[in-house]
Amino acid sequence: MGRALLLSGGMDSAALAWWLRPELAVFVNYGQRPAVAEERASVKLAGELGIPLEVVSIDCSSLGSGQLAGHASLPDAPTPEWWPYRNQLLITIAGAVALRCGGVNSIIIGSVAEDAINGDGSAAFRSALSNAMRVQEGGVGLEAPAAGLSSVELVRKSGIPATLLGWSHSCFVSDTPCLKCRGCNKHLHVLDQLGLRWP
Repeated sequence: MGRALLLSGGMDSAALAWWLRPELAVFVNYGQRPAVAEERASVKLAGELGIPLEVVSIDCSSLGSGQLAGHASLPDAPTPEWWPYRNQLLITIAGAVALRCGGVNSIIIGSVAEDAINGDGSAAFRSALSNAMRVQEGGVGLEAPAAGLSSVELVRKSGIPATLLGWSHSCFVSDTPCLKCRGCNKHLHVLDQLGLRWP
């Protein structure tokens, strides 16, 4: 049985795609502001690797909060880009796609060590959601192979070429990097740690 990667077009999922070569990739346009750039990056990455890519569009923008949705952040938002239950939503959609495509028993997500500060980046979240999915029809579970690695460590371990990593898109605000949001700041920091320059 195979694995499906939830491919966001960001550097973490790009590195996972290169490292693990999953049998399927799933990109979800859920109404996020940078969806066009994220999808473009995902198409490029999957194409370079020869991985079948399923693109799903479900407009959930009315449910969003903060920078990703272009709305005011909800009062309890822990970060400016926080979108309630976003990872749970995307993983569930990827699971449904995997069942439709067949031959997949696990969804891979790009959680890295830095994500553990968020509820949906924790080991407890991943375990609970994996258990919830496995007890349902289809029995598709959840994996986070890079959860113990930093983004820098993941990119190094993956061996992804800089030219392909350059296609990744991390901005939370738009299809063009704003160079100010947390996503862009992380992207720039990782490139700096790797000794790479922004194109």
